[in-house]
Amino acid sequence: MNQICLKALQASQYTEVIDLLSNPIAIVDYNGVIQLVNNSWKNFACFKRYNVNNWVGLDYLKFHQQNEQTASSQTSITQTLGKILSKDVDYVQVEYKCEEKGCSHFFQLSANKVRINHTDYLMVSHEQVLAKEELIKSQQRLKIAANAAQIGIWDYDLKQQALHWDNWMFKLYGLSPDKTQATYQIWKNSVHPEDLAHAVRDFNKAVSTGENFDSEFRIIRGDGEIRHIQASAKVITDKQKLAIRLIGSNIDITQSKKSENKIYELANFDHLTKLPNTRLLKDRLSQSLVLNRKLRSFSSLLFVDCDHFKTVNDLYDHNIGDHVLVKLADRIKDSLNAEATICRQAGDKFIVFLPHVSNEKVDAMGLVKSIGRKLLHKIQQPLKVKGINFKLTASIGITLFNGANPSTEELLKQAELAMYKVKESGRNNMSFYDPQMQTEIIQRKQMETDLEQAIINDEFNVFYQAQVSAEYGVTGAEALLRWFHPKKGLIYPDSFIPLLEETGLIITVGEKVLHDGCKKLQQWSRTPEFKALTLSINVSAVQLRHEGFSDYIKQLVTQFQVQPGKLKLEITESIFIENINATCAIMNDLASYGVLFSLDDFGTGFSSLCYLKSLPLAQLKIDKSFIKDLSINNSDIAISQTIVNLANSLQFDVIAEGVEFAEQKELLQQIGCNNYQGYYFHRPAEEDKFEAFTLAYNSNSIANKSAQGNLEIDNKNARLRA
Repeated sequence: MNQICLKALQASQYTEVIDLLSNPIAIVDYNGVIQLVNNSWKNFACFKRYNVNNWVGLDYLKFHQQNEQTASSQTSITQTLGKILSKDVDYVQVEYKCEEKGCSHFFQLSANKVRINHTDYLMVSHEQVLAKEELIKSQQRLKIAANAAQIGIWDYDLKQQALHWDNWMFKLYGLSPDKTQATYQIWKNSVHPEDLAHAVRDFNKAVSTGENFDSEFRIIRGDGEIRHIQASAKVITDKQKLAIRLIGSNIDITQSKKSENKIYELANFDHLTKLPNTRLLKDRLSQSLVLNRKLRSFSSLLFVDCDHFKTVNDLYDHNIGDHVLVKLADRIKDSLNAEATICRQAGDKFIVFLPHVSNEKVDAMGLVKSIGRKLLHKIQQPLKVKGINFKLTASIGITLFNGANPSTEELLKQAELAMYKVKESGRNNMSFYDPQMQTEIIQRKQMETDLEQAIINDEFNVFYQAQVSAEYGVTGAEALLRWFHPKKGLIYPDSFIPLLEETGLIITVGEKVLHDGCKKLQQWSRTPEFKALTLSINVSAVQLRHEGFSDYIKQLVTQFQVQPGKLKLEITESIFIENINATCAIMNDLASYGVLFSLDDFGTGFSSLCYLKSLPLAQLKIDKSFIKDLSINNSDIAISQTIVNLANSLQFDVIAEGVEFAEQKELLQQIGCNNYQGYYFHRPAEEDKFEAFTLAYNSNSIANKSAQGNLEIDNKNARLRA
């Protein structure tokens, strides 16, 4: 203990006491001279740099005065200690910062009066303020993070009406802090006029309620660029819960808004036409259904399908087709008012949604019908794309609803069903949905299922109908498919063949008929009575153009050793509508294998004579529609005569189908047609019955010819005797 305090203090006693305290402690007399220090004071890091060996006897006040230049907080320490040394107060406290090795540490100096042995002293203590250090570090971390994230920080004092922006706020708003003072009015002037009302409303709501401020708006930067901003702030209130300050941030969300808009566009709009897609349509439709129930009004869906659009893509490339679709979409859009929603469903299919047409069903139907006619007329107008002229037509299915319908899916299905009804009726028209259409589609789906099951259960049989020559008797047969349904019994081809073709099941069924037919020809070739017979098998366009069809026929011909000219494939004129060149190539390939072709239903389609002379045809078949009224209709006789003459000139055989009466046969014979098929001769039957009929008919034919020959010989001999 220094001699200065020997009389006043019992040095060992007080040293032991203050050494127990962890904070740096010193006892100072009222002259400012240090009387006693503990070990923590001696080892205090902020004092070590001053190289003080003996603190006792040092004028503590002068020590701080000498170091005023080295630390800005020293002045306040000197002034604070002066107050207690002048005995103005009994206790003082002050915070100061100590720099050490580039780091800032904060301490709190406390001085209070103590009485020792009837003498007043000051006990000076230094305590580190860790909370403030952590706050400073947090603020630094926040500033770094804000800079990295490009977040603008702002602070608004409501009482002083003082707004402070950091540098990033100025950067976000495109303003210079050197030229512009941040104010509430500057902020308002920067907000986009269209967004200003709701931005100010959100701000005022936060101030009035004390709830956090959260708003999204656009700003017009100082350089004129428009940006999207997400603004948020914490509202600070006083004891009366009144807002006194807002501290918040601004974030530029322009890029994320663009991404959101792009995602929304991809999810809800067609990429080609930019029209709403089915997803967006369903959303608007669902909303309309709710409103329709309240308003009791009728809305409508129009399903617009372009007729034969596939031809456009087949004749030209898909780029041209896309341009046509875009122009078609614009044309449909221009034909409707702003309330309508036009959606591209897929390909050349469009859906028009008309909300709240009328409260009366009859009026609604009339208005929608008028709109439908306008659409049909607009679509039919010539359309030019890249120098190519197109004339399109469309089929439109319409459904009306007033909120009572079960779902959007059901409404779309109704409009689509009505559209397909137009397709079946010839296209280029419109039709309203009728519940009967739903019944028909259910029946169709059931038949599809039954057909699939029929293939598995082998429910199809081949019947044979004789083809008869006036000169040679039964010369062949046509293979006709029959379906023996387990519940409905016998079903004729007209009821199920079209559905087989549409579903593609005709490929499987057709291959079986061809297989069994070629096998039957092989069996006939081994029987003298039947070896001369031919077999005609109907082939659809779907089969003919199916990959591998030609190879399959050639495989059957080889497998069953079918003689040339015995297998005859009957085709219709519809085969030539699409891709005539490919069809001709397949026919010529098979003709080289001895397969004959017969043109069925001739005269009912649109065959070009040019095609007739270039195709490997062996026979023309006069359609039964011309035979039916042959005896009473001179036009039918004239048409039949023309077909016979044409066949003869092209060196084709000719056969008439649907011959049911002797009179029809006689008239056909008079015009030169000597081959027939029909109920007058033979009804389609199983193979054994057909074979029995053939044996009997041909036996009678030979007998008749023999009798007729004997009669002619007798008459000749009689004339010679005379």
